[in-house]
Amino acid sequence: LVLVSFSGFSQKVKLKKGEILIDEVVWMNYQDCGAFDETCSILNKSKDEVIFFKWIKVKGAEPRTPSNPDGNLTYVSVKFLGFNKSFEVQKTQKDIISLLYNGKVISTDGEIDEDKASRMIEKYGTEFSDRLNQTNNNNTQTIIIKEETPRNGININLGR
Repeated sequence: LVLVSFSGFSQKVKLKKGEILIDEVVWMNYQDCGAFDETCSILNKSKDEVIFFKWIKVKGAEPRTPSNPDGNLTYVSVKFLGFNKSFEVQKTQKDIISLLYNGKVISTDGEIDEDKASRMIEKYGTEFSDRLNQTNNNNTQTIIIKEETPRNGININLGR
């Protein structure tokens, strides 16, 4: 019963010959969204690029585990072109397309609905790049080691 209820609400996303099909109906077009591409562009009906995905891999940013021995962090930056906003997720390209479709981010005329895109950005944010930038900003301290010759007797240094 639970499986039946889930299958009733999920869309079937297919990428076929430059078209994104949702439940066998053409929704938008795509470019460079192959299995080995590091980028993906969603195009509107007039073939203008409106959304851009980029897979980002940062070596050594995560704890090393048996399943991730190099400590790689991999995430997708999703950019809404035309108003310079983005969000980041760790999902597959079909999951991201489904997320955009269900969020009604693209209006019926094929343009980005800025209000709905802003809601999605608010929901997901940019947690990975924010965390990486924060880590990089914290490592800007300089430590100076000064070697002094010891003095005889008791050495007390105050205010250092």
